[in-house]
Amino acid sequence: MTIKNIIIVGITGVGKTTIGKFLADSLNRKFIDLDKFIETSCGVDIPTIFELEGENGFRERESEALNQVINNYDDYVLSLGGGCVIRAENRHVIARNNNLVIQLIADLDVIVERLARSPNKRPLLANQDLKKKVEELYNTRRELYEMVSDVTINTTKLRPHQVISIVESHLDPSN
Repeated sequence: MTIKNIIIVGITGVGKTTIGKFLADSLNRKFIDLDKFIETSCGVDIPTIFELEGENGFRERESEALNQVINNYDDYVLSLGGGCVIRAENRHVIARNNNLVIQLIADLDVIVERLARSPNKRPLLANQDLKKKVEELYNTRRELYEMVSDVTINTTKLRPHQVISIVESHLDPSN
């Protein structure tokens, strides 16, 4: 089976965008961050969409954007937002078409440390106990990530090039 595209899923803070960029460069593929794709399409940032339309409005836009990318692009690495797997229709789209779906995970303390340093505003984490909220989100989504994933990689102690090597080993048809 030929891998058409690579899709990266996981809770916020595990390194989906960072790893996605490195992986796309390494494989000479286009990198698409679905949240950035949504922001470009809408002309406003994700927090503004949440503020104006709520989470449901954002999730509608997210589903539309996912379908746009899946149906109109090829040969890419796609990084999804942490909640994209919530909708069954999105899980169906993610898991089809010979895509290799990589789930990134990391230890909770490492995720919290990364998020604390991140300049990105994440609406679902605003004004929350960061560690408690990330743990809660992951626990409610864990099965959904596993449902769509072909490979799970723990990024806690790995450098990006090590994660890329693991992904590339799954692309090699001799494995």
